[in-house]
Amino acid sequence: MRKASTLIGLTLVALGAGARAEDVAPPAPAPAAAVVDPFPAATPVAWAPPPAPRPRLRIGLSFLPMGLGKFTTPIGGNTTQGDASLAYGAGLSASYRILAGFSLGVAPQIIYNVNYKAYPGSLKAPPADKEIDLMARLAYTFPIVETIGLYVEALPGYSIISQPGSTSANGFVVALGGGVDMQMTDHIFANLGVGYQLGFQSVTIAGTTFDNRARYVRVALGGGVRF
Repeated sequence: MRKASTLIGLTLVALGAGARAEDVAPPAPAPAAAVVDPFPAATPVAWAPPPAPRPRLRIGLSFLPMGLGKFTTPIGGNTTQGDASLAYGAGLSASYRILAGFSLGVAPQIIYNVNYKAYPGSLKAPPADKEIDLMARLAYTFPIVETIGLYVEALPGYSIISQPGSTSANGFVVALGGGVDMQMTDHIFANLGVGYQLGFQSVTIAGTTFDNRARYVRVALGGGVRF
């Protein structure tokens, strides 16, 4: 009987110890150490497309008021100079940008009402002359902001001053000036310029050569297209 009581007691003690072991939760495992990649992958870079090339060819049309000028013609066998009337005309230009801001091209123009403001002769004043200038154009543009530039230009060429019923005068002509060039869209531009035009024309009458020239303050107001 005593042995049976001892056996029962040991069994109860064993069962109690097992129950207490089940009630205790096992400790959580230690977190794994973070692994740092010594060679992280490079962040992808979004590459912007290259800017479109600037147009090199430009064609323009300008209105040309000519004022504050001097007109010289032979009158009565003498070379006579006087103030010139306000003349007006139009010019066409085509130029190609060769390097940086330097452009080279052509700029023919026609001018009307080439005449004296007050005719200095004693006879009736002849009708106004017409001047045709065949010019080259050399220009350099200095950019100020992305859409505005300042330019300087030289326009040397050959000129013909014609008068109805009379011998035409001809000779060298040159215009020097500068102005503002404004980009309105990717291909459309406008320009405003001012300068001075000097003519060295002459005419031969009865074997004698006389100066027959016009010189003006020149304004150019126009625009055009770039390609």
